Amino acid sequence: MEDKILIDYLKQAKKILSDFFPAEATALLPVLFASLIWALKERAEVRKKVLDLKVWLEPGMIENKPDDFILNFYKSRPELLVAYEEEMKKSDLKALRSAFKRLYPVIGLEDPFLQALFAAELENHDYRRLTAEFSSRLEKAISEIRAAGNRPGFWKELERLCGGFLQLGWALLSEDEVRRKLKQLFSQV
Repeated sequence: MEDKILIDYLKQAKKILSDFFPAEATALLPVLFASLIWALKERAEVRKKVLDLKVWLEPGMIENKPDDFILNFYKSRPELLVAYEEEMKKSDLKALRSAFKRLYPVIGLEDPFLQALFAAELENHDYRRLTAEFSSRLEKAISEIRAAGNRPGFWKELERLCGGFLQLGWALLSEDEVRRKLKQLFSQV
């Protein structure tokens, strides 16, 4: 019963938000997914979270990671070891650090917006595509969000949708359970 209620709610939310985004917008589902996660996790003001790009990129934090941290990031994830086997064998820290800057916000920080934006790549373990398209896809999504955010009523609707989501009672689930369940249900929307 709860799955059907949530699927119906997500369909309604997608329909409402699609009025603010161009057809086939890159950012539509990631913005909804991230907003719902943030609403559950922190109950913070959605507008601030969506517009605060440091939440997604954490540039200073990523730039200052030591080499050992970066190597451990790859070593602790078997799928990354496979994808970056050559670089790991050669200890090519320049290439590994470059990919790390794109992979860490998505996989290490588990940013919900970025996880939704690159859901297909994560599911298929296509990390090289994720790193290759990271900047361009993120820039496109951010520009779509800014354009949608300038339209009257966008922030009010997004906050209303997040409030409705919280009323469904899903806040009782742990964060990992919420993300897993939402990812599963988003594929049905």
